[in-house]
Amino acid sequence: MRFRRLLPLAAVLLVAPLAACYDKSDFSPTEALVDKIVVLTAANGATSLPADGFSRLRLEARLVGEPSFTNRNIVFSTSNGTLDGGTAVDNCTGCRRVAADGGGRASIDLVSSQRVGTAVVRATPEAAPGITASLTVNFGAAEPDQTLQFVAAPERAPADGATLSTFTAAISPSLPAGSRMVTFQTTAGTFAPANMPSVQVSADAGGLASADLVSPRQITTGRVAATVNGVTREAAIRFERALPNVITANVDTPIATAAVSTRIKVTATLLRNVGMVTDGTLVTFRAARPDGTQVGLFTNLTTTTNGVATADFLPGAGPAGPVTITVGAQDTGVTGTVRVVLTAGS
Repeated sequence: MRFRRLLPLAAVLLVAPLAACYDKSDFSPTEALVDKIVVLTAANGATSLPADGFSRLRLEARLVGEPSFTNRNIVFSTSNGTLDGGTAVDNCTGCRRVAADGGGRASIDLVSSQRVGTAVVRATPEAAPGITASLTVNFGAAEPDQTLQFVAAPERAPADGATLSTFTAAISPSLPAGSRMVTFQTTAGTFAPANMPSVQVSADAGGLASADLVSPRQITTGRVAATVNGVTREAAIRFERALPNVITANVDTPIATAAVSTRIKVTATLLRNVGMVTDGTLVTFRAARPDGTQVGLFTNLTTTTNGVATADFLPGAGPAGPVTITVGAQDTGVTGTVRVVLTAGS
């Protein structure tokens, strides 16, 4: 009976010394107590970012409850994307150390990668390396228009070798300073002022970048591409026949005999206010007397080269008198005239 009474007393004597040795600094928290020590959340509650390589999500780690740490640094790491903020941590690639403020909060930015997937971000109190809070952030496919889009893209221009067509691209305001250079490239024409097929333009404070495309002199279709931060948008432009604003006409013989053997060379010059008329433009020739009666015929007609076309006028035998030669061109009502006086044959 005495033995049975001593047994509980011995148990109490064994427990008492253990309780007396407990100190809060000996506390070693377990995973079950993570959320009682540190909590990791997104400041705006979001859990996703576009995989565009520049979008940011502000993350906040908060020290809560017990134990209280003298060292209030929190070490952040991520499995995808990059962290921006704090200071680097030795022997921990990509890790960043951030000191918690008076309220126990430490903030850092997660910058998305350009790879679709997930990022697991971890926050560990430096004073409790065995305790880690984590948060999963999804990197979804990015909409190209959210990064870059054309806000001005002419669809057509004259193929005159001089007209400037201005292409303007708008970029995301979230792109960092080092990623705001837009590259323009074209498959037809060149960019002014260097007359090169590509040009780099830094976006202005409003996020706009513009490039002037100089038309080629050939009728064709081109594609203009704008690229920033690995995102490319394209626009098509059609270069159409450049027509004249003015046509002048000259002859090598203003006075000639009205005879079958007579041949008068007519030179038409097609001019534009900007650039040159597209080579290969068809030119029309017509000769008429003052009463409107057509005279003779034209041979050896050429299309334009550098704005010039020629033809041979054969007046043939007929009455003497003045003849007006009228020169026109396809797809336009612009004309030019020159006067020839035909004299009676001997």
